[in-house]
Amino acid sequence: MDSLYGLTYIPVDMDNLELAFKIQKEIWTSDPDYNDLLDKAQNRADNNCSFLVYHDNTLIGITGVDFYKEYEDTIWLDWFAILPEFRRKGYGKKVLLDTIEYCKNLKKYDYFRLDTTYYENRPALYLYDDVMDLREDYTAEDTDTVKNNFIIYTYGLNKKAEYWNNKYLGLSEYYDNCKEEK
Repeated sequence: MDSLYGLTYIPVDMDNLELAFKIQKEIWTSDPDYNDLLDKAQNRADNNCSFLVYHDNTLIGITGVDFYKEYEDTIWLDWFAILPEFRRKGYGKKVLLDTIEYCKNLKKYDYFRLDTTYYENRPALYLYDDVMDLREDYTAEDTDTVKNNFIIYTYGLNKKAEYWNNKYLGLSEYYDNCKEEK
């Protein structure tokens, strides 16, 4: 994936897998997922891949995409982060827009979506609110005793953005499994 902004995107493969996992552990301390990165490195597909992001020769972050077989019209943002020392410099927006452009160029999907957790004043939410077309609470996995606090953002790739409407994703189970694998 090339960038209009002077960034370079290197696919995660077996040679740089450990570096990608190091970033994952630094950013998502409570739920890194080595097995997901390993799968992307070994079974890379245009809709199931991760990229290390460089500005010049300096590693600044990671981005990627994934999909759910049962939702064929949607591609999802996966493992998107800018390293802390490079935040608030415009890289996040550039990487997100480049990832969206990558997905548009696949010409297979109508929607680009992401799921995230909500924490008040979280900087990434300002970015998502600025770039993405729609924001909605995701409560499909909430129970009487557990509220998961997820948000789904949608961007229309080849169609006008439509709400996700709380279709089940299995996020709670996924994140619980990540914590158990550590």
